[in-house]
Amino acid sequence: MKLKNKIAVITGSGSGIGKAIAKRFALEGATIAAVDIRAETARKTVKELAGDRHRAFAADVSDGKEVAATFEAIDSAFGRVDLLINNAGIDRAPGDGFDKLIKTGEQTIHMTDEGFTRVMEINVNGVFFCMREAVRLMRRNEQDGAIVNMSSISGLTANGPPHYAASKAAVLGLTRSCARELGPFGIRVNAICPGVIDTPMTAEVPDTALKALLYATPLGRKGTVEDIASSALFLASTDSAFITGQSISPNGGLVIC
Repeated sequence: MKLKNKIAVITGSGSGIGKAIAKRFALEGATIAAVDIRAETARKTVKELAGDRHRAFAADVSDGKEVAATFEAIDSAFGRVDLLINNAGIDRAPGDGFDKLIKTGEQTIHMTDEGFTRVMEINVNGVFFCMREAVRLMRRNEQDGAIVNMSSISGLTANGPPHYAASKAAVLGLTRSCARELGPFGIRVNAICPGVIDTPMTAEVPDTALKALLYATPLGRKGTVEDIASSALFLASTDSAFITGQSISPNGGLVIC
């Protein structure tokens, strides 16, 4: 077991990629703190995990005080945090002009302040808030740790909605900066930049756009949530003990660099 006796906090674990990572980590021996904005979906994930020490926690990661309180609860339950998977994220929000993008190809001029800000709050602020609280616990216990931040192929290529691409590029900046700072303390920070993955999020991509993406993908298929869980396991385990400040992109060859 690659994660035996590790305490892993996984945000956005109520569905999709986060849920798949929770399942994979549990099979590898980790105890999971399943965090989701909806308590009921976090609890459902916990019920499906191998083992019985896992706990569900509800938190809106865009709220720094709520994140701090959640990590206090995790600390009370488990006494430490070894791994953090920053998976919670959204690709659109009310008022972001997505409907205009679909109809006319234009989004920026129709995007409200609130639509732009909500995506940034969750995708960027949420990653930072969770890292800050996890690192506080890791440093308090003077322990090694691993953090994996979920970016996107959009963070590499700038394809996709402007607020989403900007937020995922920002995640890469946070990853690299924190890797420099935290390396001397034995805390590794890396990122995953998934391509087109079969999740509810990509199910809303128009068929014509999806077909074009798959045509341009050498492996000729969508990725699966299990593909991303495997990448997360690699970066969280000692298999990647000398890797920090890096990003890997499971994308089927859609982007080769």
